[in-house]
Amino acid sequence: MDFNFPMRNSPQMLSTPASGQPRARKKVFIKPGFSQLDWMRLTTSGEDLRGVQELRGLTAEEVAQHNKRNDCWMIICGKVYNVTRYVDFHPGGRSQLMRAAGKDGTKLFFETHAWVNFESMLKECLVGFLT
Repeated sequence: MDFNFPMRNSPQMLSTPASGQPRARKKVFIKPGFSQLDWMRLTTSGEDLRGVQELRGLTAEEVAQHNKRNDCWMIICGKVYNVTRYVDFHPGGRSQLMRAAGKDGTKLFFETHAWVNFESMLKECLVGFLT
């Protein structure tokens, strides 16, 4: 039996399935202490990453007010996350994450990395639900 990795049409392929052309990959320097493992340590440290007292319903207009590097919320699948602390940990760099700052980033998220379990990765950042 012959196995190829990654599998054909896998999100791990370096080419887009439709065009077959190589995807442009931009390497982003991650500062020491800001790896995904460091992020997981932070999320289990007990530090408050939400910045709110309790979960609540939020409007798109409320989320839109949090669109700055030092105050960054985004919507993914109807859930609102305060990703302010995650910005420096994002493997694609700050600028990529900021594309969805204060907005619904669901489509962008799934176009870029549908295989990532955002609910597990950002559970400590959940601030509420889109109403």
